[in-house]
Amino acid sequence: MPMLLSVSLLMKVEKLLPESDALKIVLVYYAVAAIIVLGAYISPAQGELATNTPILLSILLLIPICLWQRNYRKETKLPRVIGGKDKETVLFWIFVLFALALSVRIPSALLFGEPYEKMPLIYLLILTILVIEKTDIAAFGFKTGNLGKSLGCGMAFWAILGGLTLSIQYIMIWGFTGQVPLQSYGITLPLLAMPFMTLCVGISEEGLFRGYMQSHLGKLYTSRQAILVQAILFGGWHFVWNLYPFDPWNMAQYVATTFLIGLVFGYFYSKTNNLVPLVLAHGLWNSVPLGIVENGTVMSHFWTFPFPHQMLVLVLPFTVSALSAVLFIKYLVRKVQPQEH
Repeated sequence: MPMLLSVSLLMKVEKLLPESDALKIVLVYYAVAAIIVLGAYISPAQGELATNTPILLSILLLIPICLWQRNYRKETKLPRVIGGKDKETVLFWIFVLFALALSVRIPSALLFGEPYEKMPLIYLLILTILVIEKTDIAAFGFKTGNLGKSLGCGMAFWAILGGLTLSIQYIMIWGFTGQVPLQSYGITLPLLAMPFMTLCVGISEEGLFRGYMQSHLGKLYTSRQAILVQAILFGGWHFVWNLYPFDPWNMAQYVATTFLIGLVFGYFYSKTNNLVPLVLAHGLWNSVPLGIVENGTVMSHFWTFPFPHQMLVLVLPFTVSALSAVLFIKYLVRKVQPQEH
């Protein structure tokens, strides 16, 4: 039923008058959000992603938007370059999309503690690009050609940025405490989380911040300015998780961390113009740590260490990994700009 409703809404998008395009897209966006939220109320998350109805709905709702956009692109001649727009128009649409996304994200985080806004955001992005922007989605980094190379590049990028950060952190804790901070690694939860974290979280966030925002800003500002602005917005995007209960310290940490991640991801996108590696890296970043089983006694002991030691473990590993990732992007990553099929 949700998929049929989604297809019906998409068909209506094409039939209504052109001047109401923006309103149609907003209505579809909130309709899809309502489907996901209703699923969350009917079947709340039980801790296992495999039984999380809204997440399953989100993954299934990828199908109608994918089929619709393929059909739309075949019937409509769309340029594969971003058209020239004045600064006010670009900034206006960035603000509108960001505000609309937050209007669903904040209630989702407060009510359910889950990122259920991701699938509606994908609908909002794709419909805006195709119907309002009248541009092929490939111009915003959604490229499927040479997929194997793109995925391999994304996996290597995550290994350097995310994998190296985790490795250095636990080695440093081991060095400080003299005890192994890890007990084991469980593969089940990461495997269950990976589809949603990649196909929904990865596509939506990379599509909005790197694909849409950075691509547009890069036409009006320098590459560094475009990377910086999208990273600031990406960091601010993550303030919601510490709204209730209000935790300003952890909020500041999370916003700062995601801002820095946004800088590195933005630099990668500026060199490749391809979102596929970033979508995979994003999914791995969110999924792989879920399988880590820490030694609670060792970790509790470490957090009794002086504050400078704690900050060193938090800051140094990411700094080393980020610098390594920048070198990887600058010297080893080739331009991944395949022809869209």
